[in-house]
Amino acid sequence: MAWIALAAAAPNGAEAIRHRLDAGLSGRSAGPDRAAWAGSLLLGAPYRSSPLGEGSGIDPDPRFRLDAFDCVTFVETAIALGHARTVGEAERLLDDVRYSGAPQYRNRNHYVESQWLPSLVAKGWLEPSTRQVAGPATRVASKRLDESAWEAAARSGHAVAGLSSADLPRGDFAIEIVPLTDALAIGPRIPNGTVLLVVRENRPNRPSRITHMGLVVVRADGARVVRHASDVPGALRVRDEPLDAFLRRAGRQKWKVAGVSLYRVRENSGRAADVLGSGAEPGAIKDR
Repeated sequence: MAWIALAAAAPNGAEAIRHRLDAGLSGRSAGPDRAAWAGSLLLGAPYRSSPLGEGSGIDPDPRFRLDAFDCVTFVETAIALGHARTVGEAERLLDDVRYSGAPQYRNRNHYVESQWLPSLVAKGWLEPSTRQVAGPATRVASKRLDESAWEAAARSGHAVAGLSSADLPRGDFAIEIVPLTDALAIGPRIPNGTVLLVVRENRPNRPSRITHMGLVVVRADGARVVRHASDVPGALRVRDEPLDAFLRRAGRQKWKVAGVSLYRVRENSGRAADVLGSGAEPGAIKDR
């Protein structure tokens, strides 16, 4: 099918990865632990900007693949796999994660603060957890999207192409963050399978302050790594990066990082069952 792509993402090839996923998914608890385990099988897959699409139309890239990722599609695929018993189920769940409605370009959650996070929280795939982990170190970062903001984004080339004015989100969008200076201290408290988002200082011509994301994974020795599709030159692949090294590297980047935001991958088997059992398009499933 045009909307599914499988190719070599490891020495044994994509079919071997698919078989390992099919053999191991149901043996792990649904939610963050299964998502983290599934993500481990994708280590080494190459980085590719915007590797997923709708299989036709404006973005003809496949709707599901295991051979290439960017930071967002890696997290989305891990969430879908974290609630699937087979790769085939993950293919259907990924549509529900990626879209607010039928899998069409205009329904895709293109912008993180204003579309992606609100949709995933409303559907129960994610839950804010910054304040739970960081306590009094928590701050609020906001982004206002109005006509002037979208005009500035369009002029600077930072708006997603192919969307009409009616498709653009508007309003004030706030997320909780822990400042980068405090993030190292709270690192040991971040649970396994937590989504970590990098939030930068506000720029008027940028419609999103979030520029990267990954999964925090707790290894057997208690060490925490960020498992992410890395866009760092020389490391363009899904990789594990020690959390402290990840945060220190973020602190050296030109566009200043205001902090990181944390979202827990929820155990969302009820919605997964609704999506898999209904045969309906994702948008027809009532948010939990």
